[in-house]
Amino acid sequence: MKLENQVVSLELAKKMFELGFKQGGHYWWRIYIKSNEATFTTDDYCKSNPKDYTHYVAYTVAELGEMLGWAYRSGKTGVNTYMCNDNFGDKGIEADTEANARAKMLIWLKENKSL
Repeated sequence: MKLENQVVSLELAKKMFELGFKQGGHYWWRIYIKSNEATFTTDDYCKSNPKDYTHYVAYTVAELGEMLGWAYRSGKTGVNTYMCNDNFGDKGIEADTEANARAKMLIWLKENKSL
């Protein structure tokens, strides 16, 4: 599995940035300002090339799991579907990857002032 499939999508990374999630990690989505081209990169590259780029942290499945904590679980529910649920059965969110399911749950929690 490609590493890009184990991190949050660029769209959700941007949303998490807008909501004020901590911007720090080993992997990043990098957007070249002049062409709006997005690439996946490591923290070292971002530090050495900050000019002309916008960066959003590409949280990994593990980092997202740490942010969610013990009250949430996630996993594969279909061929191309993943679910993130709270352990109390109150909320469930589906996405195309486990990282995106976890990110969507964190976004929902932040937007609903539960985080």
